[in-house]
Amino acid sequence: MLAKDDDLSHQHLSWLVNSRTANQRAALWLFMLFETYSEQVKGREFSQKAQTMVAICFSLWRAAFLADKTGVRAAVLKDAKAFLGKMLTDNAITYPQDRSNREWTFNYYMNNAKDGLLNLSKDWIDIQSSLSVDKKEVKGATASSRRWDRHQNAFETALHHFEEALKKAAKRPTGGSSRPSRLRRAKL
Repeated sequence: MLAKDDDLSHQHLSWLVNSRTANQRAALWLFMLFETYSEQVKGREFSQKAQTMVAICFSLWRAAFLADKTGVRAAVLKDAKAFLGKMLTDNAITYPQDRSNREWTFNYYMNNAKDGLLNLSKDWIDIQSSLSVDKKEVKGATASSRRWDRHQNAFETALHHFEEALKKAAKRPTGGSSRPSRLRRAKL
């Protein structure tokens, strides 16, 4: 059921379809990396990064559906309280609650994505430059859609780095290491 405050403008719906498509393509890319480099992804070096990538992807996917918000501080606080009240009374949150409280939930998902991206930027510094504020005006773009676009671009940058790191790791020999294992070192 459409709410009276849903943005049904051609511009927003076009952005929404395009953003979800970009995110779904990125999700497929990530999924293919999991399959192609399954041994590397399971290892200590990449397991946490892989999980972070899924969290970012999901957060951006969900946030795209919530981007038609006003950004008015009072509305954000009102939705935060309503969300918390719904969580307390029903002990459950589903998409309809995310949607009806999007002034707050959009920020929640975007902050989650940003936290993950900043964590990954410790290894891949150019992710941060993708997150910086884009000063150019895109006709019809809202602050929320511009913010989402920057985070999605940063996610795609992270995916590129993740793929390159996995390729490099796959080429490394897996045989015996010249370094003794922790167990062997403990016995030495």
